[in-house]
Amino acid sequence: MLSVNIVTTPDLASWQQALTATEQQVNTAAVRALNKTARWARSHLASITAKKSNVKVGLVRNSLSVVRARPSKPSIVVGLNQKAGVIKAHKLGAARQNASGVRVAKRQFNHAFLAQMPNGHQGVFRRRSKSRLPIQEVQIVITGRLRDEMESLSEQGLMDNFERIFERELNYLMRVA
Repeated sequence: MLSVNIVTTPDLASWQQALTATEQQVNTAAVRALNKTARWARSHLASITAKKSNVKVGLVRNSLSVVRARPSKPSIVVGLNQKAGVIKAHKLGAARQNASGVRVAKRQFNHAFLAQMPNGHQGVFRRRSKSRLPIQEVQIVITGRLRDEMESLSEQGLMDNFERIFERELNYLMRVA
């Protein structure tokens, strides 16, 4: 499973506001900032990957999972689900059969056909061999793009985003208290 991990303990010397805050406020702010950073990372990864793959953002976002931080365990994990990175062709949009295959949302799948399975599932399929059976459902694989984006995101902006959100949350908790 590919994942992006952030584990942090607030460094009191680096944040001036933390010197006047209580330990509970700092921990609460850290947990809230970690969870918001995880949500941002998930949507950011989905958005960038969807643009590069030319698919809907929701299809990519569903393949990303988030393990949230808790006060007892202040760490987050943004990772791939088991079925991540595989988008079935019929989920891309309305499928249209033509002479050379099937067209789905600006994508042409040659030698493919539309079929309904006995259980009611409709999809875009290709034959595995020249014989009638077996057939295989057409899929788009985006695991490589997701992995590349996760690596670039872990190098660049996660800690910057966390620090910005942590300061905002700490200021908020100090104002409210």
